[in-house]
Amino acid sequence: MKVLFICYANVCRSFIAQEILRREMPEAEVFSRGVYADPSFSVPSKVTNFLASQSITPKPHTPTPLTPADLETADYIFCMEQAHLEKLADQYAQHWDKLWLLTEFVNEKSVDVPDPIALTGADFVQSAQELAVLVRACARKLKGENK
Repeated sequence: MKVLFICYANVCRSFIAQEILRREMPEAEVFSRGVYADPSFSVPSKVTNFLASQSITPKPHTPTPLTPADLETADYIFCMEQAHLEKLADQYAQHWDKLWLLTEFVNEKSVDVPDPIALTGADFVQSAQELAVLVRACARKLKGENK
C-alpha cells in the first residue's frame, strides 16, 4: 500500500504525518509532498523536536513538490486542507477515488487540519499532537480496510 500526505510546503503537517504513519504501518510505503513545496526550505527544528518527543528520528527530509506521478502511484492520498483537495480534484479528476481530506477519512468531518508552522511552544506541540492523533486513527482505519 502506498500512502501520500499533502500539505502546503511539505515541512510540517505532511512530513509529521508521513513519519508517524511510517512508524504505525511499517509495511506501507508512505511519502509526503507539498502543493507549493520548495526544496530550498528546511524542516524547522520544532518539527524534528516534536517527532523526537514521539520517539521518531526521521531521515533528512527535503521538501518535495507534488507531481502527477506521485498521484498516480499512491493508493491513498490525504490532503490537510479542503482547498488542496479541491485543487487536486479539479486538476486530476482521474484520481478522485483515492483523494481524501484527512479528517473526513478518519472521522467523517470535513475540516482542515490546522497548520501549526507559525505556532510556537506549547501551542505548536498541542497542534502537532492533534495531528498525530488523527494519523494514528488513520492507520487504524487503513489496517481495518486491508483485512
